[in-house]
Amino acid sequence: MIPEEIDLAELRSRLAQRFASLKPAGYVEGKGELRDAVRELLRCSDLEAEQLVDTLEARGLIRYDGDPENEVDRLER
Repeated sequence: MIPEEIDLAELRSRLAQRFASLKPAGYVEGKGELRDAVRELLRCSDLEAEQLVDTLEARGLIRYDGDPENEVDRLER
């Protein structure tokens, strides 16, 4: 897989279809679920999927419910 050749808009569309009927998840859970879905859709590694999810988030193509700082704090306790 060559990340630069991934059509991010198409990937976002495929993810939107996949998650359309599900209740929104918080930041930590949502990001993990998206990473897993990207890995399955593109048959790539966890690291590549994580990087693609980060790119989608950075470009404003996806967003999560909840505050990542509060959720990370909760997981660390």
